[in-house]
Amino acid sequence: MSIVRFAFMPALVATSIASVAALSAAPADFAVTSSDKSFRLSEARGTFVALHFLLKTDCPYCQRYVADIVRRAPDVAGVTHIFLKPDSEEEVKAWSEKLKQAGVDATIYRDPDAKLADEFRIPDGYAFHGQTVHFPALVLLGPEGREAFRYVGKDNTDRLPFDQLAAKIAELSKNAAIAEYNLSDRAMALGGFDPVAYIDAGQARPGKPELTSRYRGVAYRFESKQNQRKFADNPGKYVPAYGGWCATAMADGRKVEVDPENFKVTDGRLFLFYKGWLGDARKDWNKDEKKLTARANEQWRRIAPTDAIERK
Repeated sequence: MSIVRFAFMPALVATSIASVAALSAAPADFAVTSSDKSFRLSEARGTFVALHFLLKTDCPYCQRYVADIVRRAPDVAGVTHIFLKPDSEEEVKAWSEKLKQAGVDATIYRDPDAKLADEFRIPDGYAFHGQTVHFPALVLLGPEGREAFRYVGKDNTDRLPFDQLAAKIAELSKNAAIAEYNLSDRAMALGGFDPVAYIDAGQARPGKPELTSRYRGVAYRFESKQNQRKFADNPGKYVPAYGGWCATAMADGRKVEVDPENFKVTDGRLFLFYKGWLGDARKDWNKDEKKLTARANEQWRRIAPTDAIERK
């Protein structure tokens, strides 16, 4: 998995004058490279970007931090993680190789001479391994590329716990239309079925509780880690139409429960349908899918006008 990280600042700093200055100083766009790929901020618009500024020189705590982020990143969908080190190209390659040998699949990007850290005004002056370096930091950029939050550690052991990062992203990204969604307990979508299996395999498969991702306030379960990672990288591709309500009923502006095994994928879009003693709504949908889709789209925009998830 390629992970891109932005620097964070401590919670106390996040509301300080220093944080305001950093916000105004953040670059509108930038590009960084690794040994085999590159990342440009302007190409990640529409998603959160977490910039993880790692310490110069070797740092076991940095390696543990990267490993933990990589392991838990799929739990929060729609976030691009970028890991940055200011070391030489050879040193970054050697550091990346250590991660690979430890079973951590992460892309480490180079921040030559810590120029990007300076642009984001990450504090300098930390004495570490006989050198003076920038403090470890994380900067979270919102979908429009503007800084939303930062955490700066006081030393090499001080990092923002992943659960706190997840909570901050949930706070910043919660969808106002969630009240109109068809969700079960704990904001679970699709009755716990795997959204990726619907789209990629054309099958309704139950997800596992231990493989859960959250996206804009909604929880999704998956049958495999691979599907969880696919969703985390591109959640908009897999979310169901009309908040998960019956598509046929939505054409009449009604929110009707569905049978999660009664579905259809058209043009890469997931539609769910009622099935029970009143009949099979999918059969009615198939009689004039084009017309009913247009009507359902219109009705859903009326019911949930703030919903930015639905693909047009």
